[in-house]
Amino acid sequence: MKRIHYIQISWVILLVALLLGMAVTPAGATSRTARQAAQRLGNATSVNATVYITTGTLVPIFQSRIDQQVPVAVNSAINSLVSKLPKKDQGWALQIATTLIQPSAALTSLTTQSGGLATSLRLSLFPGDPQPINASMLVNLSVINSSTIQVSAKPLNGSPTLVNGPLSTFHISLGKLSNINTTPGCGDAALGVHLLFPVSLVHVQVSQVHQSGMTIFASRNGNATRSAWLGQAQPLLYHAAANTNSYVELPASSLASIGNSIGNLPINSSLTAQNIQLGVQGSNLVINSDVYDSFFGKIGTATTTAAPTASGGNLAVHVLSTTLTILNIFKVPVDSYNQQIQQTLNAKLNGALAGKFNVTQAAIGPNAQVPCAAGNSLVLTGTTRLG
Repeated sequence: MKRIHYIQISWVILLVALLLGMAVTPAGATSRTARQAAQRLGNATSVNATVYITTGTLVPIFQSRIDQQVPVAVNSAINSLVSKLPKKDQGWALQIATTLIQPSAALTSLTTQSGGLATSLRLSLFPGDPQPINASMLVNLSVINSSTIQVSAKPLNGSPTLVNGPLSTFHISLGKLSNINTTPGCGDAALGVHLLFPVSLVHVQVSQVHQSGMTIFASRNGNATRSAWLGQAQPLLYHAAANTNSYVELPASSLASIGNSIGNLPINSSLTAQNIQLGVQGSNLVINSDVYDSFFGKIGTATTTAAPTASGGNLAVHVLSTTLTILNIFKVPVDSYNQQIQQTLNAKLNGALAGKFNVTQAAIGPNAQVPCAAGNSLVLTGTTRLG
């Protein structure tokens, strides 16, 4: 019995280590293909962002990793013990051990606390085990540098001490890390990963061809043309192996940085919007710009109000209104240009998060799932690759 108990403790320790390694996969998971695709889209603008990973995302990942690794951990522990027996006894001992021991493990609880993730496991050596091991630990994650996170754990009060102290490190390639923390009291969110998030704006060259009121844009490589109407955005350039609900919060300051990188926006054959400034007003985005005429130069400023939305997995906007201010005095509604502005903006945004986040919804301010987001932040709901 002493040997069986030793086997039990050995595979539990191995299991816990493997489990904790899996706990952090959502934060940094992205494929090489996705990264290369994002690089091909043009120069990325790095902005501050928070990626929220939900408890509902983590629980099945934890359990799936447990189910995968239990046989490996148990067999390793059994082989280690059997190898210490006399050679003449190893054969029968291995056969008995593998026949009697049919282990299973279940994640019984995963809750978010201010200091980490409280993780509880029930570990059984065989079906109907009358004395399963119930163990609980607090998993803590901390940033070592801009790409590395330290995973540590300690037993909770009254729980067997299976692990205590640093366990492993892992790297994130999604952006540059600044902090990672648990998010108790933030709805569905369990982890908040704070980083400099690369946003790649597509630098399209615009060739305006007016056919039945439709504007056609030439692609950057000049080999094809594509419509930039809302709803025709290209899909992400990678296939996610496992999709789960996640959220990205882009604060107002990050939106301003994105606005600065948009560049010039052609309005029609003679008018161009320059010096783009992106802000938030209520539940909408506000885009301020200087308007230049190809002959007269700067003729005034324009203010465009747009609602954030999602299209084809991409961030997009729906332009609501546009006002032109001439000589800082006269304000003239020019909603006739809304469609052209919308097309051009969505051409820029198309693929901005390719390889990183598949957007299904976009809105200003917190929602029921992430109530801790700031009131003037852009919150994206969608899916991300988890491995």
